[in-house]
Amino acid sequence: MKGNKRRAETMLNELLVQYQGIENIEPMNTLLSRHIASWIEMDRPNISVTTYNQYVNILNLHIAPYFDPRKITVSSVTAGDLEDYYTFKISNGLNPNTVIKHHAIIRSALQWAVKHRYIRENVADFANRPERVKYHGPQPYSVEEVAQLLQATQHEPIAVPIFLACFYGLRRSELLGLRWSAIDFETGSISISTTVVKEKIDNQIKTVVRDGITKTESSQRTLPLCAYTYQYFVNLYHAQQYQRNLCGASYNPSYLDFICVDGMGNLLQPDFVSQKFQKLLKQYNLRPIRFHDLRHSCAIIMLYLGYSLKDIQTWLGHSNYNFTADTYLHTAPTAHLQMANTYSEKLEELLPPQAIS
Repeated sequence: MKGNKRRAETMLNELLVQYQGIENIEPMNTLLSRHIASWIEMDRPNISVTTYNQYVNILNLHIAPYFDPRKITVSSVTAGDLEDYYTFKISNGLNPNTVIKHHAIIRSALQWAVKHRYIRENVADFANRPERVKYHGPQPYSVEEVAQLLQATQHEPIAVPIFLACFYGLRRSELLGLRWSAIDFETGSISISTTVVKEKIDNQIKTVVRDGITKTESSQRTLPLCAYTYQYFVNLYHAQQYQRNLCGASYNPSYLDFICVDGMGNLLQPDFVSQKFQKLLKQYNLRPIRFHDLRHSCAIIMLYLGYSLKDIQTWLGHSNYNFTADTYLHTAPTAHLQMANTYSEKLEELLPPQAIS
């Protein structure tokens, strides 16, 4: 009879309330996407604006368009539904690492429902999420290539961001947020605590300075000045003061404390840095890599210089060194040959020379 299915679902929900301790029937019948939207809004005070915008985009562009036509609710979603979604997204060209972020959002939203006894268990815990894939882009630069890059670009408008990414391994957001007040020339230290990012505000993409906010808590760190970088920053400071005096009233006074500015005192924009970097590599016939790969280059150069994963982890501002090893440390094509040569040299010091047949 007409309406039997709806009555049966209502009876089932009532039984769940009675026997499984569910507090409220209504949230169970909410569309999965609407529940996730509610969870995002409730979690908004605990996350950055960038993360909030990312969650909303994932929901509106991916999760809702898939689950809504299927009428999948909080109580009806299954582990199989989630696995089908992951497979669908990957088969349509989405990177598995990106789909893992979708899984994390769905799982967190469902976990909130479990906590408030809207559902008994989190089906996302039973779903097989995609396997993380390691980035297989170009090899990071060697120390010789870094030197060549710094020499070629020393007079370019993004020379300072390139240097900071190469030497200190700073993220783009970190180096653009670096202030003169964060450099202590007396103690010889640099504090990383401000970032510059692109955020969606009132449906417009704007560049935002985030004081005291970095990617993770571990990203807020203090790095040393050595004799080389001390002199680098002293020279840069004098050069910027000269440029400021030269421009007079035309110089932008809004970013006097920022290190990465253009000749008119304007803060360098994140997109400009990345796009200009690619143009410079072509202009100087340098091997193509991403701007972010300069951070990778810093990591592997430090490794070859003999520093431990723990040292490199804290230098880069990662929360644990497993992530540092899995994400940033690559094996250069000549590394195994260097290892074999070094090992054999040590053995030759202790063993008789090989006989030549």
